[in-house]
Amino acid sequence: MVPLELRVLKTSEKVYWFKVVGALVTGAVCTYLNTYLLLQEHLTVMAGVSVYVALSESLAVMTGIDRNRAIKIGVGAFLFIWLFAWTLLNTVILTSA
Repeated sequence: MVPLELRVLKTSEKVYWFKVVGALVTGAVCTYLNTYLLLQEHLTVMAGVSVYVALSESLAVMTGIDRNRAIKIGVGAFLFIWLFAWTLLNTVILTSA
């Protein structure tokens, strides 16, 4: 087993973890847009999808991997974590008010 400090992430793993963090941030942004700026839900979903596409495109350019592959890496994780974070933050805000 390789010690953790000596392990270097592959490019696809870096893209995956960037998308996980991006999903958490996107969930927080969608909660803010929906709760405080009163943006309708379908527009907030469109904003989240736009963030995913922009994040995938920028990661493809920064890492030099194929655009189609960059779109496919971590799509399930992004969608699940984004919607989970959005729902969780919405629930916390609405129950505390």
